[in-house]
Amino acid sequence: MGSFGFNSGIGLAASANAWFSGSVFTIVDATDSVSKAPAFIADFRRDRYALTPVALGNIAAATVDALIVPQSVAFTDLFSFTRASVAEYLDAAGMAQQAAVDTPRFDYRNGQRQLLLEGAATNLFLNSFAPATQTVAVTNGSQYTVSCRGSGSLALSGAATGTVTQASALTFTASTTSLTLTASGTLSRAQVETGAVASSFVQTAGAAATRSADSCRLSAIGEALVQRSAATLVVKTQGLSGSLGRLVGAGSGDELIRLNTAQTSILSGNTLVLAAVTTPLPACGTGLGWSGTGRSGSYNGAAVNSDAIVPTVTGQVYLGRNQAGFAASGRYDSLVIWPFRATNASIQARAIVYT
Repeated sequence: MGSFGFNSGIGLAASANAWFSGSVFTIVDATDSVSKAPAFIADFRRDRYALTPVALGNIAAATVDALIVPQSVAFTDLFSFTRASVAEYLDAAGMAQQAAVDTPRFDYRNGQRQLLLEGAATNLFLNSFAPATQTVAVTNGSQYTVSCRGSGSLALSGAATGTVTQASALTFTASTTSLTLTASGTLSRAQVETGAVASSFVQTAGAAATRSADSCRLSAIGEALVQRSAATLVVKTQGLSGSLGRLVGAGSGDELIRLNTAQTSILSGNTLVLAAVTTPLPACGTGLGWSGTGRSGSYNGAAVNSDAIVPTVTGQVYLGRNQAGFAASGRYDSLVIWPFRATNASIQARAIVYT
């Protein structure tokens, strides 16, 4: 069975037939070469979650064996989620829905359930859910992306030229301060936003409107697991983008796994390059393990890179961003945390796409 292919079963703590039991989630501990279970499992694809039963105050001093007997829990036991605005997503039927304030979005745009996490975005296209021809003020020399939904199109002139359809968004650098968008056919959504990637649609009326950033912070127990002196984590994602975006981030100056400025490499911190990538990222898996002697990481099953730097993880820990808001916007399949450093071979084997 492939990594994170799952068995069926009811999640009962320490039960032999629990969905998280067996070799599906195990990884090899570098200290004794024994294959062991995780302490934290967030499987967004299949909407199931598990967490160590050890109390928060005992996490730091607990033995590995005490920590790796997970029990089924809810999403809210693993994450504290906030977002100050409504936000759009596609449901299982492919229909656009609006998630309420502080409600996570489980999006089916790629044909499967994924946690959608995005940074803030402002839509400059007015009355965006009833698109009509209009001229939008833009900043000369700045980058924008235009996207739409429906069977029609948007023809661009002025600051950029080209045609946008549902299947083909357009990214450009503005050559003047005025962009005209001529609507034709039947459109249900239109968006003009800064940046190089089309994000989820933001509804506007007679003025531009902003979707607030998603914040998916690990629970106190999740943070305590990552803050131990040794840990391993694997995050599986699809379609991520964002300059300096953190796949897993910590305090405002810290990160565990991030994109570089040009979004062409996956890094651990500032020095450990895990791989060269394309943007937005394809479906991928990224693994990182560390202990007091250093760290090792792999991207999409590539050969492990290692160095002697030990990550400093204190305070807040986030999925898809850090405390300062550097977001790796896109869709997340799973996050798994083991309370020990895994072997390089085991990290490489687990750092593959979700199956």
